[in-house]
Amino acid sequence: MSMPMETPLKKGKKACTECRQQKAKCDVYLDPNQPCTRCRKVKAACIISDPFKREHKRKRLSELERESEDLRRKLRASQPADLSPHPSPIALLTAAAEMGAHSRQGSNSVSLSSNAPLDAYSPHLLAPNGLTHRTPAPAPALDGGGTTLSRSLNGVQVQGEEIDDLFRLFFQHYAQFLPILEPQTSPNTYYAQSPFLFWTIIGAACRSYSRNPTLLTALARSILEMAFLSALSISPPWHTIQGLLLLLTWPYPKGDHPDVAFPLCGILLHISMQNGLHVPMSSHEFSRVKIPAPSEGDLLRRSELWAHTVIMYQRVCVLKGLLPRALMNHGQDPTHRQVLMDKIAPWMALKLRCLEVISKCSEAVAENGLRSMSLDQERALDILLRTYEGQIDDLELRAVTDDERFDTGLCRMAVQSFHFFKNQTFVSSGCCPRILVTACSLIDYVQALSDRFGFLSMTPYHISFALLLAAMCLLRILKSTVAPRGLETGRARSSLFTAINLAKQISTDSADIAAKAVTVLSSIWNSNRAFRRADGSDSPALRIRGRLVLSPILDTVWWWRDEFDPQSREPANGAVYSRSRYLTAADGGVGGGSEPNQDFAGGMMAPSGVPTDQSAFHLDEEFLADFEWALGDEALFSLDPTPSTWPTTNALL
Repeated sequence: MSMPMETPLKKGKKACTECRQQKAKCDVYLDPNQPCTRCRKVKAACIISDPFKREHKRKRLSELERESEDLRRKLRASQPADLSPHPSPIALLTAAAEMGAHSRQGSNSVSLSSNAPLDAYSPHLLAPNGLTHRTPAPAPALDGGGTTLSRSLNGVQVQGEEIDDLFRLFFQHYAQFLPILEPQTSPNTYYAQSPFLFWTIIGAACRSYSRNPTLLTALARSILEMAFLSALSISPPWHTIQGLLLLLTWPYPKGDHPDVAFPLCGILLHISMQNGLHVPMSSHEFSRVKIPAPSEGDLLRRSELWAHTVIMYQRVCVLKGLLPRALMNHGQDPTHRQVLMDKIAPWMALKLRCLEVISKCSEAVAENGLRSMSLDQERALDILLRTYEGQIDDLELRAVTDDERFDTGLCRMAVQSFHFFKNQTFVSSGCCPRILVTACSLIDYVQALSDRFGFLSMTPYHISFALLLAAMCLLRILKSTVAPRGLETGRARSSLFTAINLAKQISTDSADIAAKAVTVLSSIWNSNRAFRRADGSDSPALRIRGRLVLSPILDTVWWWRDEFDPQSREPANGAVYSRSRYLTAADGGVGGGSEPNQDFAGGMMAPSGVPTDQSAFHLDEEFLADFEWALGDEALFSLDPTPSTWPTTNALL
């Protein structure tokens, strides 16, 4: 019997380790002495190793995550203790890049000359591709070398020593609330990159600069003018966006100009969108010149900057009593949205989610009705508010630090403020104890900031707003006689007085909101007529209803003006006004029958002789431009009269 012939084993084709790992076709066997086609294309090391074993992707991912966490810990350990407790991805990437740049400079023993290109400096590592102009710019002074130059703005001279002090003050006490700038960059470099950004840093820090307390007033208007001209600036849009973020976080006291926060946040939003930040993965398509698709680090920086923009825009809308829009989904498909939330830091994602809850809640409340609500509308409002408070409960589970708990607390306070729109079910809904707990916790957070720093002039606007909203809510409940028994009124009273003292610390000018809030809170607390009708009964419902979250604050301000500053709304032409037509149904307002100069406990004043039909046109809070105006010396009827030549609607049709 013949034995079958043994077939020799077929020798397999060799493949490099890179292609074997990726399960890709490899042609290294054609010439083992040369890299394969794929490795040459991706510029990878082409290695042939027989004992090679494929690495599991999940295992490799976990190792990368551990390496990333180790790098974060090393960077945090290398930072000063007084810098931001929330290291942003921008700061982490910049620090890592600078560490690499410094090591390369040390190994090559090359020093930067004064004629080095602007892109060679570390601050430009922050700027994504497409957000830097290629126009020539003056060479900045080297970081860590040279003397800080004196600067002047419209005749206001700031010495170099003062600039150093102000920059040091900003990065020690201010930057942690908005970690978007590199603390190692010199003032000279900041000025060379963008004079507008330089002056916004100076303008923020001089709020608490005791060596020259006149700087804030002297520079405020000039910096605001630069902000409105920033859209025409040849400086990189990246620095313009940063400057606007600083200006809106620490706004200047109102002087002889109207409040400009809302127009400025519109400029901020549109500059960001014009440069494609709202779609970070496709932002290179918005560039005027051809640039490569964003890298991983570039995508992170763009995502973070867009998140800061959205946070600021929605925050200004809430603080100004306007309906905020949910911009996180603007122009993005689900993939873009998920990439954005995955890229940014967790504390930024939490802020975005909190503001999204406020936006959706405000929109739902407006759709339910804001004016004279029926019993069914009030019950529906209560269901809405409980639903959104449940969403905040879920967000609180993600809050780890005190700052994150403050964000969720402010979100809850904004939602709970809508309970004051109710009249018939305000007490029965059981909202008062929850409002007191939330308000007291917000005031405790600001008190902790005061204990930590010793002063509060560096407080961002949204924190001072939270303090004011919490104090106004406490004041309204404590002054009410229909509030349910069993409330912790002792703690509420103590928190209210604490809020008044904290507002004094926040104030940097006698004309700012914090200073005026101290006057309003103190006067209303000692008043026997606030929040009461003419017959002395409680008037719990708000009269100011069109300003959403801001309504409880503005309503309290108008109660104060009715009692303590009535002459400020007397018309200049001698006409007589009465209040009856402008009382809501909850206040018991009726048409007509009101004496021109009768004593009253609240309400707006209307010209005598006008129709008192409730369906007629109402001169209400829609005419209040902003909180600053409501607290200012100007009166509603002291505005210039409409010109006689102004065309009416009928004349135009």
